[in-house]
Amino acid sequence: MKIPGMKADEETITFTRNEWKHFLDELEMRGVEKISQCVNNARFLAVQDIADEQIKNGQLITFNSFEEFEAATNA
Repeated sequence: MKIPGMKADEETITFTRNEWKHFLDELEMRGVEKISQCVNNARFLAVQDIADEQIKNGQLITFNSFEEFEAATNA
């Protein structure tokens, strides 16, 4: 079975604490038959948690126009 975030020759997979929490939640919801999907969902939810925390801490970049966005990303 192919596991996201794990190379073919690796024997272990690691999780951040946040990913592990979401992984366990996913397993409880979906059952163990869909472990690969649970890993993907847990990692996605962990990224969302980080983004939410950054927004709460005011670490958000906003642009008033697409031109401002282009200028910032092409700098």
